[in-house]
Amino acid sequence: MRRLMFCFAMFSVMAFCVVSAVQAKTLVRVGSIQSESFYMNKYMEKFFEIVNAKTNDAYDFKMFYSSVLGSEESMLEQLQMGTLDMQFGYSAIRPNYVKEFEAIGLPGVLASFDEVHTVMNGPIGQELADMFLEKTGVRILWFVDQAYRNIWLKDKEVNSLADLKGIKIRSPNSPLYIKILQTLGMNPTPLPFGEIYTAVQTGVVSGHEQEDPGVISMKFYEIENRGVVSHHVYQTAIWEISDIFYKKLPKEHQPIFYEAAEEAGIWFRPFTGEGAEKKAQQELIEKHGFKITALDQGELNALFTPMVDEYAKERGIYEFVQKIRKELGK
Repeated sequence: MRRLMFCFAMFSVMAFCVVSAVQAKTLVRVGSIQSESFYMNKYMEKFFEIVNAKTNDAYDFKMFYSSVLGSEESMLEQLQMGTLDMQFGYSAIRPNYVKEFEAIGLPGVLASFDEVHTVMNGPIGQELADMFLEKTGVRILWFVDQAYRNIWLKDKEVNSLADLKGIKIRSPNSPLYIKILQTLGMNPTPLPFGEIYTAVQTGVVSGHEQEDPGVISMKFYEIENRGVVSHHVYQTAIWEISDIFYKKLPKEHQPIFYEAAEEAGIWFRPFTGEGAEKKAQQELIEKHGFKITALDQGELNALFTPMVDEYAKERGIYEFVQKIRKELGK
């Protein structure tokens, strides 16, 4: 009987230890406006894997996809309040908080992924992250490669720049994006990302602009059938964490979050860039019947060159644009 009681006691202790170990995992709530099938989720999955490998599986990352927690702006507010821990966001809306973010999206300022890496993952990127933390209380762990953006339309034939005139297109809520699309002759309509599908389907807009792989992962090929290669803006993705949550992390884990963000970012680079764009375009043409045309780069340069410096001066970011150019030797 005593042996039975002893065994039962030992079993209870072991069970308690197991339960305690499970309970010891820290829950991390992560928001995204994208769907569960979005191609850039690979970055987050790699980050989660690296963090848990370095912390003995200390974290339970719970994803909230498809804007279930609201728009990107709404989730940013939740990060500021500490009701959300992390977000996978984008540079398009960041100028609403730190105006210098507009500089990286101006046509031609970052003309290649080598230039993107030099600027965004170097001292200038760190300066932007520092300004953003001071302004919002949200830490940027890493600027994740995304892509140059192109135009996607439903039943609109575009063979030249002139054919874009007057087309109603969804735009992020960004003065820069609106200005660029207006410069192209289009009629931009700001809408949340989660409303694109319905807006195109119902004719509220005739299309949207986005990087090519995202058109596939978000299944926009179901509602659109034309592509226009314009490379009108570069958008970087942003992996960020609430400073309230960050300061609650064990001190030894804080640098691990930064390390994992960088390691995952470098690992993710082959999934973006020119190769990913060409692969996506080929799939859209061959599998989904898209017609894709390219605008004349010389015409685009002639259109955007005077706009860039004029807009930068108007928005008070000309000196920051010049800083980027100096860093790149332009």
